[in-house]
Amino acid sequence: MKLPRLLRIVLGVLAAVVVALAVFIRGGAGSVCPAVGHAYTGDAELVFAHEPTSVSACFGEGCTPAPLTKTRDNRWLVPQSSPYLVPPVSVTSVSVAAVDSSGVRMAHVLPIETEPTGEHPDGPGCGGPVRFKPVQVPGAMPGT
Repeated sequence: MKLPRLLRIVLGVLAAVVVALAVFIRGGAGSVCPAVGHAYTGDAELVFAHEPTSVSACFGEGCTPAPLTKTRDNRWLVPQSSPYLVPPVSVTSVSVAAVDSSGVRMAHVLPIETEPTGEHPDGPGCGGPVRFKPVQVPGAMPGT
């Protein structure tokens, strides 16, 4: 006995809906993340092993460090703006030049690491915004 054509179509659509619902409930369809990148545009904080008297910094290798001033809460922050950042630069390192209270000069190119902010706008499995970890600046380099 042949089923009428309309009944076969209805059964086919019903089977597809049941399969799609089962995949969604198990998390297959719900775990697709949007193709969104989360760029961090905030400041990079420099933390020194020994408190400097003057600091200059810029983002990237081969850049020209510009003088920084301490914030009101006594932090050394490098903003992602001119003259510290000259596009196009992918912010993965910071060049730091500093002088300590005894007149010792130090210069470093240090990697910048990121950490998650803990926010997940697209769900916990999809990642989310990041921020820079504080950049630890060691003391004077050997031979300086």
